[in-house]
Amino acid sequence: MIMPERVADAIEEIARPNRDDQQEKPQIQADPALRRPRLLRSTPVAVAAAIVVGAAVAAGWAAFWALGLPALSGRPGLSIAGRLPVRVTAAVVVGVVVGGLLAWAFRPSQTLRRGARTWATAVRRRSPRIPLIAALAAAVALGVGLAALATWWISGDLFEHATPGSGGVVKVSLPAVVGAVIAVALVVLYRRQKDSDRTQFAQRFGAASTQLGDSDTAVRIAGVYAMAAADESPVFARRQQCIDVLCGYLRMPYEPDSGSNHLSEFVSTTTWSANPPAVNIDETRRQAMRQNDREVRDTIVRVLAQRLVRTADTSWSGNDFDLTGVLFEDAWFAGARFNGRHVWFDGANFDSDVTFAGATFRARSASFDGAAFNGKDTSFDDARFAGEYVSFRRVGFSSQTTSFGRAAFKCLRASFELPAQWKNVEFEWENPPSGTQPAIPRCITPRPWPPYLVQQDQDDDKDG
Repeated sequence: MIMPERVADAIEEIARPNRDDQQEKPQIQADPALRRPRLLRSTPVAVAAAIVVGAAVAAGWAAFWALGLPALSGRPGLSIAGRLPVRVTAAVVVGVVVGGLLAWAFRPSQTLRRGARTWATAVRRRSPRIPLIAALAAAVALGVGLAALATWWISGDLFEHATPGSGGVVKVSLPAVVGAVIAVALVVLYRRQKDSDRTQFAQRFGAASTQLGDSDTAVRIAGVYAMAAADESPVFARRQQCIDVLCGYLRMPYEPDSGSNHLSEFVSTTTWSANPPAVNIDETRRQAMRQNDREVRDTIVRVLAQRLVRTADTSWSGNDFDLTGVLFEDAWFAGARFNGRHVWFDGANFDSDVTFAGATFRARSASFDGAAFNGKDTSFDDARFAGEYVSFRRVGFSSQTTSFGRAAFKCLRASFELPAQWKNVEFEWENPPSGTQPAIPRCITPRPWPPYLVQQDQDDDKDG
């Protein structure tokens, strides 16, 4: 027997008396890769890559063979199809299409993009150092090969045959020996240059670190630029080392009220009283202070912002940035590009106007968890979030205007759950054209939108 609808609603009302007042808990969107069948999803990457490459090569070869058949290329209107450039081009196109479709069958396009970006980042960051013996062996092989190629170009034979007589063997082996010697000399010079570069970087890095620790403001500012200039080497690890030092300086304890003072030392005296006949004891404590530290911190922020834009002579976009808990008194990151693995603004305080307008976040994870935006205006207009995970959990938006106008969310997941403050926050999808439904990107959480405050969530838990 089917229960009447009114009776069912009455029972539901008795079981959950406040169901209309309770907000739905945020739903976490699953990884698109989980939508694939288990057999495809569990296939090892190496096996999937072998299948994709094999199928692509087979399809390209089939297209190349088919276009060369007389039945096809012999026809008057299709004679051009039998030409070699056309066959090669068609084979490449067919191979790419078949390989792309198979790759998409094993992994969704978003996962493929993430994997390709991760692989490219790992290759860019790796600074291989080949052992000297292996480098010399490769140089000898390369030198002999180049000598043989030059001999073939001149005489038509890879190696000339030695003829009996005076100097025959020496004459034949001389090109190979000369080529091997030249290649070995180049390897030795290259390794010596690399060692020299490493030594020079260590000296520049040490000098810049000493300047950053100086008590004089002008010396510390010079140290900021010296540290930024110490990364001229293309080695990723050295550049990341310089960035970590500058970010670490910003994370150091800082009091805004004393940021522009001229004090170099704070002296405090404590008097410990005693009963006669004992005498009072005065204890003096001295604490060194970084005078005018606001100018140094502002210089660091400007240097970071300049190295993150597209037009920078030396780009830091592919590096990681740990700005956890930093107090920003001036944050202007318009047009910045964060293409590394991680960028952290967790717990950062933006006490003035801040702009990430036009910024691009392609990092694997970009986190603003617990950040507080307290300035007058906060702008993420035209920003693009194209990495994997973007998190604004427990963020505090208390500016007069916080705008995400025309911001594009192309990431796997973007979380705005449980904000501490949510004032005057504007998203483009919240004001759709008349007659249309708001199109919230699939990666956005929580659902339903907009998010509710963390205090409200705690009150709901207490009521429950």
